[in-house]
Amino acid sequence: MNAPCRIVGVGPGDPELLTLRALQVLSESRTILHAGPRDDVGFAIEIIAEHLRPDHAVRGMALAMRRGPDDGSVGYDRVVTALIEESRRGRPSAFLTEGDPMLFGTGSYVVERLKALAPDVPLEVVPGIPAMSAAAARLGWPLAQKEEILTICPATYHHDQVGEILDRGGSSCWLKAAGVLGRLISELQARDRLEHAALVERLGRPDERIFLDLRDAVSRELSYFSLVLVRS
Repeated sequence: MNAPCRIVGVGPGDPELLTLRALQVLSESRTILHAGPRDDVGFAIEIIAEHLRPDHAVRGMALAMRRGPDDGSVGYDRVVTALIEESRRGRPSAFLTEGDPMLFGTGSYVVERLKALAPDVPLEVVPGIPAMSAAAARLGWPLAQKEEILTICPATYHHDQVGEILDRGGSSCWLKAAGVLGRLISELQARDRLEHAALVERLGRPDERIFLDLRDAVSRELSYFSLVLVRS
């Protein structure tokens, strides 16, 4: 009988934000897969490190994690192949993904490929707390209320549309925002909205940083895991 495969969202970085279901799945799994250059290195595996057991088989799955011809597809296929192999050997497995798997998450691509290639393999997606929700909670800024619109933007892909997106109205969240920060500051200043924005980096980790003035972050070396919230 095929063992279950789980795609597990582990949240934005704080181990205390792991869901009860994520912890249950980890306790049931024999193999833990995660993005990273080595078995023991990677953001997601660091989040759940204290819950690993000596009998867990931990495997790093290197992904491209960048735009361009090599967009990570080969890496996704490696993850899917490993999950299928583990399932058919009767070994419950989990693939970890930061935040929530189905919100700009690596796990969403794995889910699609796994369904297409192995519909006989039992599959469960375990949602995780998205970074933008955790950032809003930390700042005390509602993401959206009543009739308001919330725009979630993968910033790297929309550098030339920053002003247009801001003009849609409502609050906005700019994920992986370091590459567009200068443009974002300029467009916010032009609309007299700079004081309505904040940058949050590595939320929930010991090296977390929050910039309530985006201009203070421009000269800093920012993490890949940084986001900007703009209030309506």
